[in-house]
Amino acid sequence: MKKLVFVSGVARSGTSALVNVLNKNPGFLIGMERYFFLIKREEITLEHFRGQRFLAVEEGDTHGKGLAMEDPKKALRNATFIGDKFPLLFEHFDYMLDAFPEARHIYIVRNPLSVVESYDARLRDKSDKWRKSWQVGLNEWNTSVQSVMKLSAEQLAKFYFVSYESFFESTGEMNALFSHFDLGEVRNEHLKPFCQKFRELNENPVKRRDDIRQYVARHADWQSYRALLQRIEEQKV
Repeated sequence: MKKLVFVSGVARSGTSALVNVLNKNPGFLIGMERYFFLIKREEITLEHFRGQRFLAVEEGDTHGKGLAMEDPKKALRNATFIGDKFPLLFEHFDYMLDAFPEARHIYIVRNPLSVVESYDARLRDKSDKWRKSWQVGLNEWNTSVQSVMKLSAEQLAKFYFVSYESFFESTGEMNALFSHFDLGEVRNEHLKPFCQKFRELNENPVKRRDDIRQYVARHADWQSYRALLQRIEEQKV
C-alpha cells in the first residue's frame, strides 16, 4: 500500500495548482478531486486507494477527470505517495483523520481578500457555473483556518503547511516540500512555469471593490491566519 496524502485548504486558494506542482515529482500521484463525492459523503476508505481501484474512475467517484496525467499506471508504479485533493476537507477532518490515521496532509492557505475576490469574480462570470458569493467565500475561509488551528498537536504534526503567496513565487519552496517528504528535487525548469503563472496573475488582478475589502478587513479571522502563518515560518526551521 502506498503512503497517503490529502491536499486541502479552501476553494480559490491554489489547491489545483498545488496538485500540479506535486505531480511534477514522480514520488507523488495526487488526484484532482478523484473521489470528490465519496469524500463529501464520508464513504471513502483505504480500499479506494488500492492499485487498480485508484486508477479506475467509476461513475459516482468525481465530477471531473479525477487523474490529470498522461500515464496514470506508470505514475502509480513510481509513486511513493498517492492521494487526493479536496479543497473543503476541513468540513470532514473528524472523519478523515479517524479513517486515515496514518495519512499525511498538505494544507495551502491564501490571504482572505484574494480568496474572496476570486469567489466574486467567478460568480460574476456568466459562462461559469460557480454559484458561491464572496460572503460565502469568507465564511468558508474563516471556518477553514479556524478548523486547522483547533486541531490537536498530534493531528497538526501530520500537516505540512503552504502559503500560496510564497510557495508559487519560489521553486526553492516547492523543492522544500519535496524534501520534507524525503523525495528528490525537481529541476527548476519544470517548476518555473508555475512561478511565471503566479506573476502573471499578480499583474492582472481582479477588479477592486472597496465594499468587499472593508468587509474582509472587519470580519476575516486574522488571529487564526497569523497563527497559521507563524506555524509555516516555524516549519522552515
